[in-house]
Amino acid sequence: MPRIAEHLRGLENPNPFPGLVAFQKRTGYQVQYRLGGNECLDAPLTVLQEHYGEEFCRLARLYGDPGASALRESLGRVHGIDPEHICLDSGADAVIALCLRALCVPGDKVVCTAGTYPTFGYFARAAGCEVIEVDYQRTGHSLSVHLPGLLQEVVRTGARVVYLANPDNPSGSWWLPEVIDEFCRSLPDDCTLLLDEAYLDFCADLQADSGRPLPGCIRIRSLSKAYGLAGLRLGFALADEAFIELLGKVRIHYAVGGLAQHAAQLVLDDPQHGELIRTLNGLLRNSLGERLREVGYRVLPSGTNFVSLLLPSTRAAQHLQEHLLEHHIAVHRPAHPAVDNLIRVTVCEAVLEDELIALFERAIA
Repeated sequence: MPRIAEHLRGLENPNPFPGLVAFQKRTGYQVQYRLGGNECLDAPLTVLQEHYGEEFCRLARLYGDPGASALRESLGRVHGIDPEHICLDSGADAVIALCLRALCVPGDKVVCTAGTYPTFGYFARAAGCEVIEVDYQRTGHSLSVHLPGLLQEVVRTGARVVYLANPDNPSGSWWLPEVIDEFCRSLPDDCTLLLDEAYLDFCADLQADSGRPLPGCIRIRSLSKAYGLAGLRLGFALADEAFIELLGKVRIHYAVGGLAQHAAQLVLDDPQHGELIRTLNGLLRNSLGERLREVGYRVLPSGTNFVSLLLPSTRAAQHLQEHLLEHHIAVHRPAHPAVDNLIRVTVCEAVLEDELIALFERAIA
């Protein structure tokens, strides 16, 4: 059994609303008229029907499957994952919050990289945890997560959770699967690794054996990036059954709506959808990195759908951000002082237009 929040030990607290799919499976009956859910079955939804059609309205009226059974089956088929090792929630951010709710109590210590994806720290502090940060490992042309430093702080502080984004946001760096495996094995038994793999699909180095649970680890995935569904808010945890059972004890029943589930299944059933996004992203990312290097920027290696520019100073990064904003272009500069000299640029065809590249060039001249 994984290390869990103390108040969840032995807790018997069954979901009071498991949903119609689970009900049909339990009883063996197929329901024709759903009269037990207090859904507004005859609501006309006139405006929505005019814009989106009747099928959209039908799905909008009904509660989705809390267990997301069909969607978990689709994810399992596409990614080579046992559906019993999947827990769905409303985006990878919600999965992070869910994991912290299941694993931590106020006063627990958690470890992460200083300047990594800030939502982890945001939720950890809201859960009453003490966040301990480790600096990035810096070399001449790279910025990467310092795994030995994370492990050292876990051992020193007795941290209950360590967070690692792989590939990392905002640096774009990544560690190979065998390195992550060794890191997992090195952690104390009472510490859980939250491995945020929201960008994994963009990194060819990380595809091998990516569908298996890792001991002592909850892998966090997203359909926002490589499937282009950020607005639908779909993320999932991949872990062994003990972790999945634990997450089920604290998960919001209807966090993932039926419309989102239905749309995601359509996308997953189309073998070209994700492949086209990943292929195009790789080509654009390489082209953008090359163009920005040519005009004088230090471009960090990236296994994501963005490229990051490491500026000589905070002031230089702020100048670039403000210069672009004056021309109605928004880029991201992390607020954390450890990386506030970094500018993150999302990959897309528009950013490769000569006019936009010229704006980057003028800012560095």
